[in-house]
Amino acid sequence: MTHTTVLSSRVADLNGLLNDWNDWGKDHVLGESSALGVSMSQTMVGGDRAGEVNASFQWESIDQAMEGIATLTASSRLMDMYQSSGVTPIRRSMAKLLAQRGTREGQYTSILMCTGDMADEATSSSNADTMWDGLSGAANGYAINHVIAGGEYTGMYALVSWTDSLDAFMEAANTTNTSAPVQQIMSNQNIKFVSRSLSRIL
Repeated sequence: MTHTTVLSSRVADLNGLLNDWNDWGKDHVLGESSALGVSMSQTMVGGDRAGEVNASFQWESIDQAMEGIATLTASSRLMDMYQSSGVTPIRRSMAKLLAQRGTREGQYTSILMCTGDMADEATSSSNADTMWDGLSGAANGYAINHVIAGGEYTGMYALVSWTDSLDAFMEAANTTNTSAPVQQIMSNQNIKFVSRSLSRIL
């Protein structure tokens, strides 16, 4: 399974950053590192994280991620872009992808942080199937991630959904989360919701 790292920052000139990112920054990241994919979002609602800009990178392994991060950090061109746009990095986290359904496309994302007992990939895949049955009508994609390095979130699960309508998604999520199959999963694994953040894809 792949791993994801997320660099969260405060940005003074978001429009300037996005212009450079779309012009050359994204291609530079993919060309200079071994990242499998990269995307950018902004947390709009999520407690004290509201307004943060998040650069999400997908990697084949932890070692690859470490090498890739070092390569990108050493890029003077990227550092100049950060400086000119007033980028202030706040934190970097890493999670392991346990299961995914659908695609990573949409106008918005919902990230639900949960605590719970450890589960293997087979169990996570079965859980994803159950969740996707309820969410697929309102979401483009759904992923179960286990945070392996993320400060106070280390050890938690990050349930990420991609959608084009948060109204439709939240209605589907509420229905799905209160269904008997999902309630059984939550009971079996002692899953408890911690926080949710809603973001727009940039």
